[in-house]
Amino acid sequence: MIKLNISLAIILVICGLGIVTSQHEARKLFISLEKEQELADQLTIEWNQLLLEQRTWAMHGHVEKIARGQLDMIVPAPQSIRVILPDYSAGPAYSTSSKEFR
Repeated sequence: MIKLNISLAIILVICGLGIVTSQHEARKLFISLEKEQELADQLTIEWNQLLLEQRTWAMHGHVEKIARGQLDMIVPAPQSIRVILPDYSAGPAYSTSSKEFR
């Protein structure tokens, strides 16, 4: 009877240690998850800021200002602008059978 009580006590201690160890691991993993989520949030904020900056740089007025100021470009006169429309009567410009451009 004493051997049974001692073995049950040892099993109880081992189970208790297993529970404590698993809870500790769960807490460490949860802390790691929170850090990764915080990093993901920071990266999302940085990505949105970069998209905003890209939109700002690509705005027509900004591009035109740089073209005029740094590249000395001007808008051509309306009479010198020619619009060339594609010739659809010749068929598609890409042949699907030969995979080559015409």
